[in-house]
Amino acid sequence: MRNITVTVSDRTYHQSRVWAAQRGTSISRVVAFLLNTLPDVPRSVLRGFDPVDYGTPDRSVKKPAPPPAPAAARATTTPPGGENPQSKL
Repeated sequence: MRNITVTVSDRTYHQSRVWAAQRGTSISRVVAFLLNTLPDVPRSVLRGFDPVDYGTPDRSVKKPAPPPAPAAARATTTPPGGENPQSKL
């Protein structure tokens, strides 16, 4: 048997403790149950799952960078005493 460490927000931890206590169990047993049943969960249930959106993100998973702003949204300024370099494009 192996031990694992899971990092969650204080709020998630508290809510989980209350939920488990109301059912006469522990967070560890709830997590063990979820991990043991995960292979049997249909893919359609997990569709759209994004690990970054849950609790503390896994440090190895990085959100993609936002797309660059459209050319029209980028500021074009004229350097002091000079011509706008983008006007020659």
